[in-house]
Amino acid sequence: MFRKEPVVYWLLSSYYHEGETMKQIWKPHRLSGNKRQPAQLKWSMTILMLMCWLLPLAILTMAILYYVSNRFSVQMQDNIEKSMDTAVEICEMRVASAVRVSRSASYIPDIKDSWKRYREDQNEVKLFEKVTNFLEQMYRYDSSFLSTIVYFIDKPEDVYFTYRSNYYGSIKEFENEARDIVAQVSEEIDTGIGCAVQRDHLYMIRNIMTPAYEPYAVIVMDVDKDSVFQSIEGIPWFVDYDVSIDGQWIWGRDWAEDYACKESAGRSSLYHEGRNNAYVICERKMDNHVIRYVAKLDYDTIHYEKMALRYITILMMAFTVPLIFIVFYFLYRNVTVPVQGLIDAASEIEKGHFGVKIEKEERSREFLYLNNAFNSMSDKLKNQFEQIYLEELALRDANIMALQSQINPHFLNNTLEIINWEARMEGNERVSSMIEALSTMMEATMDRKKQQMIPLSEEISYVEAYCYIIRQRFGEKFQYEKRIDQTLMRIEVPRLIIQPIMENAVEHGLAGKAGKILLHIYAEGDKLKIEVINDGLMTQEDKRKVEALLSDSPDMAEQHSVSLGIRNVNKRLKIIYGPDCGLTIKNYKEDQTVSTITVKLHK
Repeated sequence: MFRKEPVVYWLLSSYYHEGETMKQIWKPHRLSGNKRQPAQLKWSMTILMLMCWLLPLAILTMAILYYVSNRFSVQMQDNIEKSMDTAVEICEMRVASAVRVSRSASYIPDIKDSWKRYREDQNEVKLFEKVTNFLEQMYRYDSSFLSTIVYFIDKPEDVYFTYRSNYYGSIKEFENEARDIVAQVSEEIDTGIGCAVQRDHLYMIRNIMTPAYEPYAVIVMDVDKDSVFQSIEGIPWFVDYDVSIDGQWIWGRDWAEDYACKESAGRSSLYHEGRNNAYVICERKMDNHVIRYVAKLDYDTIHYEKMALRYITILMMAFTVPLIFIVFYFLYRNVTVPVQGLIDAASEIEKGHFGVKIEKEERSREFLYLNNAFNSMSDKLKNQFEQIYLEELALRDANIMALQSQINPHFLNNTLEIINWEARMEGNERVSSMIEALSTMMEATMDRKKQQMIPLSEEISYVEAYCYIIRQRFGEKFQYEKRIDQTLMRIEVPRLIIQPIMENAVEHGLAGKAGKILLHIYAEGDKLKIEVINDGLMTQEDKRKVEALLSDSPDMAEQHSVSLGIRNVNKRLKIIYGPDCGLTIKNYKEDQTVSTITVKLHK
């Protein structure tokens, strides 16, 4: 009903547009029981804020600062250690997954069977094909490995391998630099897992055993370190990290060994902080291997955040803490409650309860003015809407009656009755039928019972009478067809809404030539649709005229009876049902025009 704008803007704009001044609004109104001049809002807020600077709060500020600072350090350390534990657990899961995958070479008989056939037929091509296919299927697309290598102990010079895209160089580095180290480790590990670090490469080594637990081949996996240990980078304030396996550092960073040697973390991560450094370490055991994780942290950022926290805490305690309660109470007492009163009253007006007034006493001039302005506005709205409502009711009834009965047809109807009897006496049944049809149409315009709404069946009878007369005029050139949902015949519609549309269709659709008119009536949702479809398309000029007629354009020059008829139908429908109903006329398909009447099924 109303625009949902801020209350202040709404009140002020409504009165400025009417040319009233603050003085004019202010004079006639008085607050009930209070003659004291209220203070301005800004001065009240200023005084209350100045009262917040109290000496005892300084002691409270220091105590809170000390507590918060220590609490932050404890929580920060705990957060770092827990993050390290979580990251290491993820690393362990990824390492364990890689270990499990490496066992498949021993459990799946492909390599063993291929080696056995080679020992029988000495077909190296088939051996290469079988082993390589096995490695491609099992390990090539595993994100934990850069490459996977297999060689047989009896023929260590022949290497069978697979690798991920762009990592062929890892095969060459293995053959040139790591082969001897891997062979040495494989002799020591028996059935377990061995690890070797060589030039930034972490090799996971496992012997492939016969059923008698005798090694006949070695599988070597170049672990993707960045993938396996990537979770460590998620630690807060992370800078760098390194991992050692059995004392061998994978990346060999100088600082890592110095940090890790200071203290062993055991099963839990441990945070350390020196004068200019900060780090967290964690040591785990896995398959008889000791894995040590060291993460370097951004000490400057950690130290800065601690200091920033102290300063922020001081400022917050000095300025905001005392204001929280005082300002909250002040705003609640002097702003929230009055504004809520305005909102509640505006909501009542929005619901249609005009004349609502605010009778609360206010302590600020601004809200006093707003309350008085609101009460004045409410009284005016009440008077205006009462007047508008009565005027609209009168206008609606007057328009409907005027549109339906622009002339008094009583004398015409009586005259037609006399002519009809004369025709019957002369035996001219055709003329008599035409007169009866015309009389039916005249009866519709007379509205003896003062009925604005009639059943759809009665409205169709008027259309039938009109079509009978038109058929007598045009003969076989005029064809009329009906498609009507019979369940809708009792629906009440305004009187004489279809016949003017039929007349317009005849005038523009036939125009001296043969044509067909279809009356289609159906329900669509909560709407009743009445379509009059005639042959022929509207020209651009016709569309312009129709648009002017249906928009009630005052510049419409063509004002003959048919044009007035369709204009009045559209106007009546919108008066009765609202703007979402009415009349539309559009081109239909390629050679037809459709006029659609839309009314509500339940008014």
